[in-house]
This record gives sequence, structure tokens and C-alpha cells, in this order.
Amino acid sequence: MDNLRFSHGGNLYEIKRKYKKEVIDFSANINPLGLPQSVKRTIYKNFDKILHYPDSKASNITPKIAKYWGINKQNILVSNGSTELIYLIMSCFKPKTTLIPAPTFSEYERAAKSIESKIRFLKLKEKNGFRFSAQGQSKADILFLCNPNNPTGNLLLQEQKTIEKLPNKLLIIDEAFMDFLPNQKDYSLIWRAVKNRKIVVLRTFTKFFALPGLRIGYLIAHKEVINKLKRYQLPWSTNSLAQIAAETILNDEEYINKTYKLIEKERRFLSRQIAKIDGLKPYSSVTNFLLIKIELADMSSKSLKELLIKKGILIRDCSNFRNLNEKYIRVAVRTHKENNKLINVLKEVLCRS
Repeated sequence: MDNLRFSHGGNLYEIKRKYKKEVIDFSANINPLGLPQSVKRTIYKNFDKILHYPDSKASNITPKIAKYWGINKQNILVSNGSTELIYLIMSCFKPKTTLIPAPTFSEYERAAKSIESKIRFLKLKEKNGFRFSAQGQSKADILFLCNPNNPTGNLLLQEQKTIEKLPNKLLIIDEAFMDFLPNQKDYSLIWRAVKNRKIVVLRTFTKFFALPGLRIGYLIAHKEVINKLKRYQLPWSTNSLAQIAAETILNDEEYINKTYKLIEKERRFLSRQIAKIDGLKPYSSVTNFLLIKIELADMSSKSLKELLIKKGILIRDCSNFRNLNEKYIRVAVRTHKENNKLINVLKEVLCRS
């Protein structure tokens, strides 16, 4: 069961092996614009960097990230994706107890289990819009909060001051999808994390900047927390091409602004159109994906996924998320043409079933 519990979207390799066909991937929440030309050119020009060890201190990308957010480079730790940082945090701090909302990203649970931390789950109730309340929370050494939350798409922390009410020793705020909010500075805890020893913010280049295959992410925290984590970090944690690509893409304002416009427009379109299909209920989202409830008695998430794969569409079956079941799916916001195809295929499949 654990293997199923911790499976993710975006496994195109398995789909190709099993079904022998190409699909449009709505299961992974990656920027549909893909790699900008600036990154492609940079990687091509620097391809010979793979002949040498990467910069273990990430000396070029770290100050670029610091300038991007207006913080000190001493408050930044770059690594091989934000998921690796989750495991690094657990290995370093070894919390006896871990509090995790449900549903949310499954790697928090797996990382806690890897160090035998006692896990408590906080159920986010559907009737309350999967919202998180800071009131009356039980104490735990570490609390993980994905903000905006995956797979629900909503902000768990609406106000920055909410964080001050939480009784936990260490608060890990995963902002993997925060980049998709044009007004993200109103919600991000980056500037609190640099001053507060109990707050760690995770960021990634995977989602918004479309670099899942290169694996690069970073965390922002008080410099004392950064120094402690560095003692546990493996050497050469981030490869050379990932660092170079990240440097380039942070400066690509055209790409960033195009992403904001595309996601906002297409999320609204996709949500409206799905809401018109009998038996499907999309939930409100602030990011680049939608959680959808299947309200048809004779249709499960697994069955719908299988039907859509045959039509060249891959969605995320959410039945393995804690506190969800076989009635939930998740779809990424993609280009208008691709979103239209998803809508048409959903109508075709659900009308026939």
C-alpha cells in the first residue's frame, strides 16, 4: 500500500511502457509554456560544463535568487529539488513528532517515516473548502504546510500573521506553487523566514519554471538554520546545467508575465467548462491545477483515468491522497488547445459511460 500511497503524477515512462502511446500530460502540474528559448540557448552554450564537477556552493545562482527576492544570500540553500530538501530537514532536525494536513503532498509523510517520526494527520474538511485553521492545533515538533496546497489548489495560510499562532517548533512552508500567484508577495513567508528561526520556506524551479528534469530547488530560512542544514547536505547536490538554467530563467520577465496571463485565463476557462459537465465538480484554485470531484455513482477516478488514457489524455488519480478517495481527480492547466481537448474528451467519455 505504501508504494501506491507515495506514487505521483507525471510518470510518462510507465504510461508509454504500459499503453504504448503518447499522451497529453495533465497529471503533472508543470508550466505549459515549457522551456523558454533563453534557457535552451544557455544550456547548449554551456554543455561542456558536464565535464567538470558542479559548483558545490551554487555561487552564481544563490546571489541571483537573493536579488530576485531582495534578501541576503546567507538565507538561501540551493539543492537538488525541494523534495530533497524535505528529507534533508528531517535528517537534520530529527523531529519526534510531525503534523501533516491531509490531503497534501505525500513526500512529507514518507520523509517523516524515514526517520521514524511519529506522524499525526490533520484532516482538511471538504465542507470547509479544505481550509486550514490555526486555532486549537496540537503541538508537534514539525508542521508541514503546502501553500498553496497540493492537490486542493487553495491557500492554506491566507494571512502571514496566522503563522504566529502555530505552536510548533519548526514550520515548513512549501511554496512550490506560490509562483503562480501574481500577488504572491502578499502571501509568501519568505521575508518572515529570514528573521524567524522556526520558519523554513521551500521553493522550486520545477513547476512555474518548467525544470522538473533538471532537479533544482532551494529553501529560505534564518542563517543559523541554513548553517545547520549545510552540515547535513550531500556534496555536489545540484548539477551544473540546473544551476545555469535557473540563473537564466529568473531574468526572463517575458516568460514570467506570459505565464501569469496564460494560467489565469486558462484556469478560469477550464474551471467553467468542467463545471458544465454533469457529474464533475471542480474546486476553486489559485494555482495551475484543479481538484475535481466525480459525482457519478458508477464512475471512479481509476476508471476515468483508464478511459482518458485511451483517448490520449493522462490525469492524476487522487485516490491515494490521504483524506480523499476514488471520487477525486486532479488536472493541470495547460494551453487552450490542450484544455479544449480535455473538455471534449471528458464530455465524450462521461456521456457514453
